[in-house]
Amino acid sequence: MKAFVAVSGFKNSGKTTLCLDLASRLEGMGIRVAFVKRTHELILDSQGTDTGLFLRQGIPTILWGPDGIRGEARETKPELEWLVDRLMPDVDLVLLEGGKDLPLPRIWVGPPEDCPEGVGGILAWYTREGRTEKVPSFGPGEEEQLARLLVERLLRSKDFPAISLHVDGRKVFLKPYLAKFLQESIQGMLRSLKDTEGRDISIHIRGHDSPGR
Repeated sequence: MKAFVAVSGFKNSGKTTLCLDLASRLEGMGIRVAFVKRTHELILDSQGTDTGLFLRQGIPTILWGPDGIRGEARETKPELEWLVDRLMPDVDLVLLEGGKDLPLPRIWVGPPEDCPEGVGGILAWYTREGRTEKVPSFGPGEEEQLARLLVERLLRSKDFPAISLHVDGRKVFLKPYLAKFLQESIQGMLRSLKDTEGRDISIHIRGHDSPGR
C-alpha cells in the first residue's frame, strides 16, 4: 500500500524545493519516493499535432523521447491512485506538490494564518521563518526531522532494509530480496569484529581494472 502526502502552499512558497529535499532524505532512509506535480496551469500544447488528434478522441497518449516520458490524457479528473499504480508502481511514498483540494495528508508550506479555510489533513507546517505556534512545525534546517515525521506517521508499519548501495556516488535501487540478502550477509560477516553491533557502518569498494589490462 503506497503512502501519499501533499505538499501544499501558494505559488513561490518553496514547495518544489521542500519536495526535492524531502525526497533526497527519504531515499537515504531506503524509501522509494515518487513525485507528482499538481498544477492548474496548461502544460500540454497539442494543437495541430498528432498527439492532439489522439487526445481529442479521448485516447490516453504517452510521448517517449530522448529526454524522457510524458503521459497525456484527456481525462480531466483522473484518480491519483490509478496514475501512480501505472506509472510509478514500485514506490513506497508519493510526494504530491499542490493538491489543496485533494483529501490527503498534507504539509502546508507557509505561515499557518495564510492557509485557506477548508484545507485539511495537515500533518505539519513548514515556514521559511522557522517554527510557529502550530504543532508540529518546522523551518529551514529541520527537513531531516520533517522527513522522519512522515516515515513515522505514514510508513510506520513498513519494514525497510537498513542498507543502501551507491555506485560512483549514485544510489542504486535494490529489490527487497536482494537488499535483505546483502544486509544479512554483511552483518553476519561483521559479527566477529568488535564494536560493530548496532553501529552505522559504511563500506567502500574501490574499482579496479580487470587483471591483465
